[in-house]
Amino acid sequence: MTSAISASEARKSLFPLIERVNEDHTPIEIVSKRGNAVLVSKEDWDSIMETNYLLRSPANAKRLTESVEQWRAGRATERDFGPEE
Repeated sequence: MTSAISASEARKSLFPLIERVNEDHTPIEIVSKRGNAVLVSKEDWDSIMETNYLLRSPANAKRLTESVEQWRAGRATERDFGPEE
């Protein structure tokens, strides 16, 4: 669940907020009269961007969705691709 704080409060406690989003991976909404923003860890941001990239292609999104459905139905097959190079 995302928590929300004012921009003034975020400014006062920026470094503890950065530590918090990195430790618990919970986004923090920063509320301002000029618009809101969300603080997330770099790791979470990279994950969001990778997911966005993978789902951008309708064909790839369909394959991924079908794979998840197969896994949920117990029809997934585990494969060992060997050590990473």
